[in-house]
Amino acid sequence: MAIAKMSHVRLIGLRRDQNKIIDELSEGGLFEARAVDSVPSELISGDTGLYRELKLKQSKVAFALGFLKARHEAMASALEDNARKVKKGEEQPIEYTLSGEKYGGGRTLITHDDFSDAAAREYELLHVCDELQRISFDIVDCQSRMGNIKSTVTAYAPFAAAPIKLSEQSRSGGISISLYYSRNSSAPQDVLDALPCAYEIRRNDGALVIVVCKSENADEISQQMGASGFTRCPFDDDCTAEQKITALENELNDVKRQIFELTKNALDYEKYVADLRILYDVIELDIERAKAEESFAKTDSTFVLEGWLPEAVAQETVDKVTASCKNICVQLLAPKERDEPPTLVLNSKVVKPYEQITDMYSSPRYREIDPNPIMAIFYFLFFGIMIGDAGYGLVLAIAGFLVGTSKKFDVGIKRLALLVGMGGISAIVWGVLFGGYFSIDFGETKVAILLNPLDKPLLLLVLSIGFGVVQIVTGFIIKFVALCKEGKPFSAVFDCGSIILLFAALICLVIGMLPSLAPMLGVNVGFVPPKSLNIAAIALALTGVALILFFGGRNSKNVFGKVIGGFKGLYGLVNLLSDLLSYCRLFGLCLASCAIGLAFNRLGEILMGVPIAGYVIGGIVLAVLHVFNLALGVLSAYVHDARLQFLEFYGKFYDGGGRLFAPLGSKTKYVRFN
Repeated sequence: MAIAKMSHVRLIGLRRDQNKIIDELSEGGLFEARAVDSVPSELISGDTGLYRELKLKQSKVAFALGFLKARHEAMASALEDNARKVKKGEEQPIEYTLSGEKYGGGRTLITHDDFSDAAAREYELLHVCDELQRISFDIVDCQSRMGNIKSTVTAYAPFAAAPIKLSEQSRSGGISISLYYSRNSSAPQDVLDALPCAYEIRRNDGALVIVVCKSENADEISQQMGASGFTRCPFDDDCTAEQKITALENELNDVKRQIFELTKNALDYEKYVADLRILYDVIELDIERAKAEESFAKTDSTFVLEGWLPEAVAQETVDKVTASCKNICVQLLAPKERDEPPTLVLNSKVVKPYEQITDMYSSPRYREIDPNPIMAIFYFLFFGIMIGDAGYGLVLAIAGFLVGTSKKFDVGIKRLALLVGMGGISAIVWGVLFGGYFSIDFGETKVAILLNPLDKPLLLLVLSIGFGVVQIVTGFIIKFVALCKEGKPFSAVFDCGSIILLFAALICLVIGMLPSLAPMLGVNVGFVPPKSLNIAAIALALTGVALILFFGGRNSKNVFGKVIGGFKGLYGLVNLLSDLLSYCRLFGLCLASCAIGLAFNRLGEILMGVPIAGYVIGGIVLAVLHVFNLALGVLSAYVHDARLQFLEFYGKFYDGGGRLFAPLGSKTKYVRFN
């Protein structure tokens, strides 16, 4: 498959038909708006008032959903805390059952009727948002009061040990009674002994001093206590500090009960969560349309819109619009050279999951080759080699295809699951070739069809490098063809052809050396390669080097630059060698997975040898260890396989930098359509 050709649509219609026209264009999810190329001075651009209004509505819905989620989590935490205290006998159980509403799990599968129903109930649902906002204000007010009460309790706490009412701090009848507090629990008793007063020290987190003295000495004593780091009690309540704290704690509990009741009231609206999620995306669609309308050119009675339609359905879509609205003028134009149309990649169901690998790197440009079909082949092969076990592959294939074909999951998760599932099929094939079945050691029995990685690691290394040669050469061939199509045959020959010749020389050289390499690799070679292969290898290598040396600096304007450019091209072959060695990771990951699995099996055998419960314990431990090895292998294969595609393969021919086709109505956060 390839990148779909796009048509540039330009439409002029009456303002009264604008909404109907946009509905027709966006109904099939095939129209992407773009800014009008040139706006005459007499045309008026769209205003942003509607866009701001819609964003305000959407922010209300987003707040409501976030607030309900926060209150749900707060209630769950409160119930858990209450359950712990009930077990300790500290509290009575709270009679409340929390709903099973889930606030995660990806986008919900709905029908278009559900979408339309939520749109029709917009007024009701926005009223729900207003009610939740009011409740949130009340909760914030209560939380503010809680903060004030807690800070007040903190202020009274140092004087809680005083047995007197705070109002008794006075100077009456010639006697002064005062309370002083210091965080330093070691009160300077020698200072107190020198003062003309009677005192009592009570120690807890700090030092509380009750001072009784004559009124005329009160000021002097206060100065001395202040100099010693003591603070005089500023309160004069007609109760003790402990009584005041008790009253404040009761008030704090009342506020907590208010917050609890407000939270219950808020959670009564959880029945609207599903509808609010749909409404969020309903408004998102309206926002997309409003944003698109801002790019339209308008007069008081007419408007001009432009956008992109896939060429295959462009005429059909235009005919549908013109059939419903007669007073319009529509043009379908081919993209201009300076245009950058969006990219719509058309691939089969088999290749589709691999598109997300390319998109992680960069989406293809409109006029660029789609690398996914070719990349998918290599990614599929390399993933299986890195796992290298048929048992693991079977597990991955079953799990991947079960998730990938389920309607419960979002498109992104399903594609990732299908990618892993296809990787599992590759692992089954390579596992059979390698004789890997959950890393079981079959002893002298030969189960490997091709090779056993642990018995012939060098052969596996050569195989990995061989795949690297094939992929890198494929990349240069694609670049060669692309340059020829662009009308640059000399660049194709000098930049790509020279490298292809060098790799051809390498292949000839390796084939010629097979008889001498065979004993080292542990294989039998049933033929004698002709000696002319060595001559061909030398000729190809010399030709490739000459092309690089003499034409590598051809774009430089002076002789010195041309010479240096040629030598720089030769030096660049070092990077090519580095790219080739990167494919050793196929060998390393396969070998590691096999060795770790084998070690886990040995450990399981030891545990199973323990009397009585040995088989049970050993089986459980073995299962857990193999799950761990499988998870580690899948993660490593996914990451390292992607790295090989991004750096070693795409670096040879692929530029990227495209923008994916995003038609009106395609952006949803909470829902997806059946």
